[in-house]
Amino acid sequence: MKNIKFLITKYYFFGLIFLFVFYAIIGEIPSWYTIERDWIEWITTIISIPLIGILAFKYLTKYVGKEKQKYFGISFFALFVSWILILYFKALVIGIISSFEFERIRILESLAGYSIYQLWIYGIFGIIHGIVGGYFLSKELKNNEKKTAHNNV
Repeated sequence: MKNIKFLITKYYFFGLIFLFVFYAIIGEIPSWYTIERDWIEWITTIISIPLIGILAFKYLTKYVGKEKQKYFGISFFALFVSWILILYFKALVIGIISSFEFERIRILESLAGYSIYQLWIYGIFGIIHGIVGGYFLSKELKNNEKKTAHNNV
């Protein structure tokens, strides 16, 4: 199980490529003006991906050793929940920053707004990434376990 960190990094990278290709297909690649206008959201998303990846790594290392037959479920859950956590991390940070900007607490408004308008998008990406990435990640976790068990004997 030494390579779980590498596997998680690889599947997060594949998820980001998938997201970029999906946005390119539907014609929604943001312009520089959009990135400049919403720079806080972009920076928060970029920072949240490795943080959530570390949490997913800790989750996988904890449960892969215990649940040896449920690799797909664990992989799906880790990748799916990562998308939801990225959304709510971004909503929380934007809520805190806008609270300082408007001098009133706007954290709940931010969480509600992101839940209403973006949860379904992140949920769909999470389901697709969880199914496809979870399938391949579970295969690699099984192969990794076989190699590790074979090397230990």
